[in-house]
Amino acid sequence: MDETETLEQKAKHLVRRARLPKFLNHFGWKKHPLWEFMLAQLVYTTYSRCWRRTARFMREYYGIVLHWTSWQRAIAKWPFWVWQALARASAGDGTCTIAAIDGTTFSRANPSEHYLHRIDREGSIGRPVQSVTLIDVRRRKFLAWRIRARPMGEKRDVPYLIQSSAMRIELVLMDKGFDSNPLHSWLRDQGIWSIAPVRKGCKRGQYRRQLRDYFDYGLYWMRNLVEALFSAVKRLFGSHVRARTWHAQYAELSARFIAYNIGAFWLGFATEPSPSQNLNSA
Repeated sequence: MDETETLEQKAKHLVRRARLPKFLNHFGWKKHPLWEFMLAQLVYTTYSRCWRRTARFMREYYGIVLHWTSWQRAIAKWPFWVWQALARASAGDGTCTIAAIDGTTFSRANPSEHYLHRIDREGSIGRPVQSVTLIDVRRRKFLAWRIRARPMGEKRDVPYLIQSSAMRIELVLMDKGFDSNPLHSWLRDQGIWSIAPVRKGCKRGQYRRQLRDYFDYGLYWMRNLVEALFSAVKRLFGSHVRARTWHAQYAELSARFIAYNIGAFWLGFATEPSPSQNLNSA
């Protein structure tokens, strides 16, 4: 992707790189190709965050006429393999020398301060949506993600993230919540080095004892970039989800990560920085 490309060209390029069919519907009239729906999702995610304004923008700017409920329902029905193909296309392929895994949550609603005061509540309301992601530390891109309606342990999603990524991982950075010797053993069997701080009083596990005695803090300090990417996504696209159904929430969060990956090309992170740039950033 080139910085001079328009958003329409980026949507076409993304769908073509993902090798997706031109139309997803098997029945009915085939007038709007897949890239138009992806373009509408990118407009909704990046600029408007309102389907009525998105439909009006698509009609006035691109000349594509479709009711806002049609955009919303069609994208919410996309199967998971479509989003996985788009994720791999936005992240690219090759080798990832340093990756990081961490989880975050997105609230399902954004109540006002007046509403929280009226119901005498100080914190957030409802159970948030959990997202465990795998990022490329050097290229600042999301490689894979696992979205759950009910928060669960983050360690169980590591094999899924590694297998879902199109890039070959060499090293994974994780926080103390991923302190598990079976997890380190599985990663070593895959040819992946792992760094995660062990809990206090660690005595069991071959790889845990290695990390306890020979811990590389210089590499581990680069793990905070995953927190920076979470902060960037929430500041750019919001910290709560507007969709009500699970499939629509999955589509909304996946579109945010894909939109950020496309933005990484605009910022010049498409290629791996030089060693001097890495030293300055560290």
